[in-house]
Amino acid sequence: MLNNLLTIGQSALSNYQVALNVHGGNIANASTTGYARRTVNFTEDVSSSSALGVGADISSIVRNLNAFLERRCLTQSSVSSYYDTVNSNLSQVESLFNSTSTTGISASLDDFMTSLDSLSASASNASVRTQTVEKGSSFAEMLNTLDDSLNSITQSLDSTIESQVKTINGLVKQVASLNSSVGGSSDASSLFDQRDELLRELAKYVDIQVINQDDGQVRVLTGEGQSLVDGASAYSLQVEGPKTVAALSADSGFDGKLYFDGTSSNEMTVSFISDGDTSGGAGAATFKVSLDGGKTWVKDDNGDEKVFTAGDANHKQTVDGVDLWFGTATDSATAPSTSISAGDKFTVMAKNGVYWLTASGGEVNVTPQAGNDSSSRLSGGSLAGLLTVRDEYAGQYQEKLDAFTESFIWNMNRLHSQGAGLTNMSQALGDYAVDNQTLPLSNSGLSFASRLESGNISLAFYDADTGANISVSALDFSSVTPGTSNFDPSMHSLEDVRDAFNASYSGKLTASIQNGKLSLQAADGVEFQFAEDTSGLLAGLGINTLFSGTDAGNVAVSAAVSNDPSRLCAGHVNGAGEVNIGDNQTALAMAALSDTSVSFMEAGGSTKSSLANYLSSLCAKVGTDTAAASTQQTYAATLNDDLNTQRESVSGVSLDEELTRVMQYQQYYQAAAKLIQTASDMFDVVMSLK
Repeated sequence: MLNNLLTIGQSALSNYQVALNVHGGNIANASTTGYARRTVNFTEDVSSSSALGVGADISSIVRNLNAFLERRCLTQSSVSSYYDTVNSNLSQVESLFNSTSTTGISASLDDFMTSLDSLSASASNASVRTQTVEKGSSFAEMLNTLDDSLNSITQSLDSTIESQVKTINGLVKQVASLNSSVGGSSDASSLFDQRDELLRELAKYVDIQVINQDDGQVRVLTGEGQSLVDGASAYSLQVEGPKTVAALSADSGFDGKLYFDGTSSNEMTVSFISDGDTSGGAGAATFKVSLDGGKTWVKDDNGDEKVFTAGDANHKQTVDGVDLWFGTATDSATAPSTSISAGDKFTVMAKNGVYWLTASGGEVNVTPQAGNDSSSRLSGGSLAGLLTVRDEYAGQYQEKLDAFTESFIWNMNRLHSQGAGLTNMSQALGDYAVDNQTLPLSNSGLSFASRLESGNISLAFYDADTGANISVSALDFSSVTPGTSNFDPSMHSLEDVRDAFNASYSGKLTASIQNGKLSLQAADGVEFQFAEDTSGLLAGLGINTLFSGTDAGNVAVSAAVSNDPSRLCAGHVNGAGEVNIGDNQTALAMAALSDTSVSFMEAGGSTKSSLANYLSSLCAKVGTDTAAASTQQTYAATLNDDLNTQRESVSGVSLDEELTRVMQYQQYYQAAAKLIQTASDMFDVVMSLK
């Protein structure tokens, strides 16, 4: 019995010494990041030969971690990081669109439209003309600056995306390495702490799910199921540049390739709806395009799904500012000899994307896509937030800004090109060039080709010395297409336009082509003005136009008007070929565009609004999106903080509690020592009995 008493005391001393070490370690690591509090569990040691206890054993030293709570914390951390990233970046974008009644992009548009009103009231006033040109230049420069700033933000986001992908891959490798170490460790608590801290850091960048294994290792998947860590194996993410990916049907014999030119924040799904070749002709296959993974399809002007004809390099189709065409696998300029089948699909990524690399060397696109709820795309963490801001916010704002600018340029030029300035012209050079001057203008690569219509142009000619009217006559295309006097964009090339000018106005004007642009030169002693254009050909070619450029990045007042404000068209040529002094018909029409409903060519189809309303709606949308992101960020951060507080209450070290434990175990230790002393005294008593 005395031996049992000594054994119990000795075991208790050893146990309480371990407990003191454990809680002392808790105190020492109270400020150590990622440290999970340890506690000691005791069990009674019952002798197999006696019902009497023989002391206590330490059954385990436990890391205090609630697995369910930890999973919730990881998930909410990803959500909070996502909205924090979206909110902080959108705040930068919002500052670009801030507009008041006196400053900002909308105010600049109002200033320009007001100057056109002033021009209509004083069409011959040189200072008013100069002011109008200056206001137009200021507005164009503001569009340029806004576009440059959005481009800078996008470039910065791309750079940060690449950096975060590298960071994610580094964290994944570290987790896999710790997995390997955990498998060979008898006490892996510190390794678990390190691994959990890495997982918390990883969850800030990408949404993850963690599966605990029986051997202490973990499997780490993205929230969408792509494996990042499996045992000691690590899988990577990778940023790749613009590309197309084919998904051909089983019976398809197509061996060509879809090519594209241009950039877009949208990911395009090209789905074929009929068989055929890719010639762009009557026997060509047809396809439709989706910008949200197939949920909806690009619409035509009537609101119906738009059907595109597959073409080669000479028959390109343009979607969201991106030219699409088909070539052989090795040559974009050569038409494929094989046909495409209905059901064949292609994905066009006209931007950088993020891909998950599989164990077999394949890749899966995990870039978030607007409107696409696919379970394979990243949805949480700062990486998804960056991609969302780049594509769904900044990218869409920039595309809407370009849609506004394109409509602004076209509608201003459409009116101005038919107007008359204070001085007659002796020459005119177009601002817009074609890629191929032999193809019909609708397929020539001309920037505004889709805006052209069948119609005609009239020119008025004057004596250069006296200003007397010589003639007013229409451009006649019957010399190049017998029986057809009007211009047809699907039929007539730039060479046809040149030839029609030369045939129609022989001896008065000579037309030529310079670097893909139409040039008009009056004969000696002759000047001209443009009287009417029902086709939009002048505006499409950039002749007698007010603005040059095609989008927010390059819009400017045309050089001809900027250098000579007398070329600003406020009036028009009347039926007698006269330009009356003070005529303000064209100036009034341009001023009215502020509130006139016009079409805007957006990615998913065209929409109608006034210039002023469309631009103010864009500014309002940026503000609304930013406010919504701020609200979501605040809510997500509150939930995240609450969960972290709960986790800290389980895993964190409370110094008051630990000191109390130390004092308790110190008392237990003293009691165990007293127990040994008592056993020793009893043993001495026994030994004294002789």
